[in-house]
Amino acid sequence: MEHVQKLLQQKTELESELRQLDNELHAHGVDRTTQLMDANGFPRSDIDIVAIRTIRQSLICKQNDLRGLMAHIETQLIALHQTTHTADVTPKRRAFARVSIVTPHSPASEAGLMAGDKIIQYGT
Repeated sequence: MEHVQKLLQQKTELESELRQLDNELHAHGVDRTTQLMDANGFPRSDIDIVAIRTIRQSLICKQNDLRGLMAHIETQLIALHQTTHTADVTPKRRAFARVSIVTPHSPASEAGLMAGDKIIQYGT
């Protein structure tokens, strides 16, 4: 459980870093999809293209990190719930009958039942 909580904390930190990088882009007057070239195909002179491309690259890397972390969190949560569910659902099998007599050459004898055996399930 603690491992999953640490992963969730890492997720929160990555999301915060992504928001910060988005804010840096907006401070430059652009977003993730703003064109960096003018209508003639030349780099725009009114923005710092190097800084914007660096921020965008960091965003892409952080998004990939977040995607991988989310996949890891998912597998850990599934594993955690499966172990918890298995531990909670283990049935307690109580005997509902006890074999008192087994006739020789009977189906019970051929199946291996012996006097004193406890029956916990009948059928399949």
